[in-house]
Amino acid sequence: MGSPVKQLHLKKVQSMKKPLFVLMMLAASAAAHAHYVWIERDATGPVRAYFGEWENDKIEKSGAALDRIASPLAFAGDARQALKIDRRADHLEIQTSSAEDVTLVESGLAPREDKQAGGKTKTVFHAKNGRSSTQAKLDLDLVPAAANANQFTLMLRGAPLANTEIKVYGPPKWEKSFKTDDQGQVMIATPWAGRYVIEAIHIDPTPGEAAGEKYNRLRHVSTLSFLVNEGIAWPAGR
Repeated sequence: MGSPVKQLHLKKVQSMKKPLFVLMMLAASAAAHAHYVWIERDATGPVRAYFGEWENDKIEKSGAALDRIASPLAFAGDARQALKIDRRADHLEIQTSSAEDVTLVESGLAPREDKQAGGKTKTVFHAKNGRSSTQAKLDLDLVPAAANANQFTLMLRGAPLANTEIKVYGPPKWEKSFKTDDQGQVMIATPWAGRYVIEAIHIDPTPGEAAGEKYNRLRHVSTLSFLVNEGIAWPAGR
């Protein structure tokens, strides 16, 4: 059993471990999620690009972290004419009347110190809304096998990217990881009606230079978002 003094000491040690364990879990959770750009488009209203974490209801604001997306370019369909983008309080509004898939690229971010990998990493954000086109539009792009299909090929500069993890975030903020096969293909599940956001990340270890600043690697972060009209109903707003 031990003396009362030893028992008291043991309880104190255990109580000290609990907050430490919680902090470690929070740190691990934070490391597992990182910011990205995604595009939302409803049946009516404007096309909106957000920066943050959709699955965590985290949306960055102008005058703060949204300003990191300082030089985005947006396009619709196959046209290479850049669309007008207006900066709003918590999103970027893309002006288009086209019903085709809308894409956005932010490649102007300066390289940043990478504490985990060492050296500097330059991040390029890619985002696409819609899955009607079966042609790759982005350097890192999930391309459907057919319009509105749930089977995709993850393409890196036009070539399939094999054995790569993707994360699917569903309408109830459900999250599931999938992995592309040897041909870069993946089949996902979309059981709920509502919005889906799919995230893919690829690290290119090739060093380079941008705007006179050297970097050790490129980090491509790409999202695909779309609406599913039929499926299990989920209350709007969550």
